[in-house]
Amino acid sequence: MAAVVACYRFAVSPAVRAIARRRRVLLAVVIALALAVLAAFRPAPEPGPLRWFVITVIVLLTWQGATSDYDVTEPIGPQRGDKRLLLVFAAATCLWPAALLPWMAVYCGKLHGWKHHAMMPTRLLKAYLAWFLVAMLFGAACSAAALLLVLGCVSLSHYVKPAWSKARLGPYPWSWAWHNRTHYLMAAAYSWGWARFLRAETASRVLRRARVFDRPLNFLTMAIETAGLVAFLDRRLLIAALLATALFNVVVALASGILFWENIGTNIALAVTLLPGAEYDAAFGWPAALIALAVLLLSTADLLWQPWHLGWWDSPFTARVHWQVETASGARLGLYNDFMCPYEREYGRVLGYFLTDEPVLHGHLGIVWDRELRDLLVRADGDRDQLRALKQTYGHVQADKQQAREHIAFLTRMFTQLNAGAPKSPLPRSLRRLKAPGGQLYRWGDLPPYRGEEPVRRITIRYEERCYRPATGDFLLLTNRTVQEIDLLLPSADQGSTSCAKSSSTAARTSESC
Repeated sequence: MAAVVACYRFAVSPAVRAIARRRRVLLAVVIALALAVLAAFRPAPEPGPLRWFVITVIVLLTWQGATSDYDVTEPIGPQRGDKRLLLVFAAATCLWPAALLPWMAVYCGKLHGWKHHAMMPTRLLKAYLAWFLVAMLFGAACSAAALLLVLGCVSLSHYVKPAWSKARLGPYPWSWAWHNRTHYLMAAAYSWGWARFLRAETASRVLRRARVFDRPLNFLTMAIETAGLVAFLDRRLLIAALLATALFNVVVALASGILFWENIGTNIALAVTLLPGAEYDAAFGWPAALIALAVLLLSTADLLWQPWHLGWWDSPFTARVHWQVETASGARLGLYNDFMCPYEREYGRVLGYFLTDEPVLHGHLGIVWDRELRDLLVRADGDRDQLRALKQTYGHVQADKQQAREHIAFLTRMFTQLNAGAPKSPLPRSLRRLKAPGGQLYRWGDLPPYRGEEPVRRITIRYEERCYRPATGDFLLLTNRTVQEIDLLLPSADQGSTSCAKSSSTAARTSESC
């Protein structure tokens, strides 16, 4: 176990990071082939049924990477080739686990796969690769039980760390569970663009009923997140913990529009793998639980891998940048984050604050890290003067002219290419429903969604502030102003390809010249 964790921390993880950042796919292939030569002189490690779990994770992430949209500001040909390479390396990993290295070089380095929602399953694959390398050196001494212990720790650490973050928010470990008003998260998500197909009155009724469950749900959340600390005492405890985290992520998606579908599928697959798993008995009991506890604590301290600090106070106030388009026929439509794939995560969160000089108080979905500020926002109750004073005192202006210029250039280039007929999806129209889901489900707003039906002649970027009033259940639109308009030239019948100009996305900095 110690050898596998050390291999992960000091060999596999740095190698994957370096190869992905530099996009050295050929180097990754050479390393994988060299390991194949070495393996010819060593016994083949046998992971048992966990092999099928690893294949399931590879299939899930390959599905996401292969079906995500093209970035049309970059050449399409290389992106299409990268998606095909991903499929080839995914198939190769079923025969030779070291092929995970070039697979990660493509998925993480070329296809924008190294994102928050894919981190946990990607780390599981890195842990599997570390186990495989150590097992080649130690042979049978590195058992499949050790692999299960590592995989379970990697998965559950992504829940233990958020529990630790929540426990540090107040003077007592239970302060967050007792004082957070989680139904504000649901209200903020509705304002942000989740489930806006519901009428505001319906959403208000749901919130009034949901607020009585704040404290029970908060304590249950922390219980589920900390269950990993004792999960390795018994196989049934581990299965229960994995299924509980999957159910927890489903509830999070329903309440907030944040969909960790990769985590849901991964943890269910691991739990199913363990159902008949008598061969993994060595991974359970007090010795294994103490080892797992040490690994979980080290990962919580960011010494092995770095799960996110998911702890905050929910508030009813949100400020967000929205994108709208005007089509050739004059229709005004909402440009929502799902259409902006492969940058759907960035466009679903807080991208665009650099376009406005308004002080920003909070992060995604109105979250703050100071309970006093949360209470002040609640007491303001939508009063514009009080909120203006809070913004001046606690807010931060994030305006950045350079980022704004790059963002405008990116949108101009993107929609000029789309207007000229550039393909956006690698899937034919008849198979678009097979695309992997996104992680930020903010696909509704005040306007119908734009789906690329006709060319765009103008992009309008707006800054909006909304507030949910807990006392009355009202959703107030406090500010709604235009911060940028981008006029585009529509393609004429005799227009050829668009001119090649530098463009760069603030979601993922890229450039092209010819």
